[in-house]
Amino acid sequence: MNYTDRKKLYKKISEIRKRPLITYVTSIRNNANASIASDVIAHFLKQLSKISEDVDSVDLLLISNGGDPTVSYRIVNLIRERFKKFGVLLPYTAYSAATLISLGADEIIMHPYSNLGPVDPQLTHKTKEKEIRFGSEDLRNYLEFIKEDVGVSDQEQLQRSFELVAKEVGSIPIGIAKRSSQLAFSMGEKLLNMHMSDSNKAKTIAETLNKSFYHHGHALGLTEAKKIGLPVIKPNNELKQLLHEVMLSFESEMEFNKPFNPLQIVLNDPQTSVLLSPVNQIQLPANLPPKVLQQAYNNVLQQIQVVQIPAVDYDLFIASVESVNCNSQFRINGKIFSNRLPDNNIAINVVQVKSEWEYDNN
Repeated sequence: MNYTDRKKLYKKISEIRKRPLITYVTSIRNNANASIASDVIAHFLKQLSKISEDVDSVDLLLISNGGDPTVSYRIVNLIRERFKKFGVLLPYTAYSAATLISLGADEIIMHPYSNLGPVDPQLTHKTKEKEIRFGSEDLRNYLEFIKEDVGVSDQEQLQRSFELVAKEVGSIPIGIAKRSSQLAFSMGEKLLNMHMSDSNKAKTIAETLNKSFYHHGHALGLTEAKKIGLPVIKPNNELKQLLHEVMLSFESEMEFNKPFNPLQIVLNDPQTSVLLSPVNQIQLPANLPPKVLQQAYNNVLQQIQVVQIPAVDYDLFIASVESVNCNSQFRINGKIFSNRLPDNNIAINVVQVKSEWEYDNN
């Protein structure tokens, strides 16, 4: 199923909801995921310009693992400036910055398979030795652990404990983590206040999503999201099925369940199959671990005395903004080069040739 097929689903959803529908999907594919980013704004404007000025309601169907929270805020502001009523439809995951977008909606229609998540921003700190991913809450809980679980109360020892963290992570990243947490909380509260009359309730919900969960990947299902006070609605059976079909369509076309594995793509390419035809009796099972796959591939290359494999093209579909009126798709195209090194390891080099949005005005 592709965009042409999805348009039929969008039309049916719009008929049920009695308002236009826009979809925004970022890839959740392993090794080929995408994030909510500022380059999508121009494509939202194209979608909004296609909707008649006398229409006062709109829905946004959303699938994403998150991204830039400031972009989420901009998206909601754009929609809110243009429409009186705004709904979010969730067929699957809507984490982090995608959750922020949902907070700005008057109603959140959640499929039973869908999830929201905490809005505690995570930072990645890289050194030569390792990579550390953390958030402001990790730092706070570390100090609480030192005081409450370890039982350290001496201020000098507490200061030393903090200095250990600052040395491990860096003082500036700690400040950035705190500011990011404050930003997410502030944005969440503002987005909720756009449609909630009770400001205290909005603040409580924003604080809950920012501080009350012990993992950034915590999944809030329909029941839990409703329990914390979000305006959640369960879809009827017809809408539930349509949302699921949209999700399955993107799952298939973006290959959510198939990790991007350049070596596997090379092995599955027809020209590689022809090259390896003299030893076709060697069967390479699917889903081999990367190291085992490389060794099997190397054994085949050794038997036929091949060092360089012809380059193979690849195409990734990683983001989409669609409606019945038009669609924008972000695609990455490139080539995969592979060869057998003198030490019998396999070298893979992935080169991007094209990386941009493609707009179709129908």
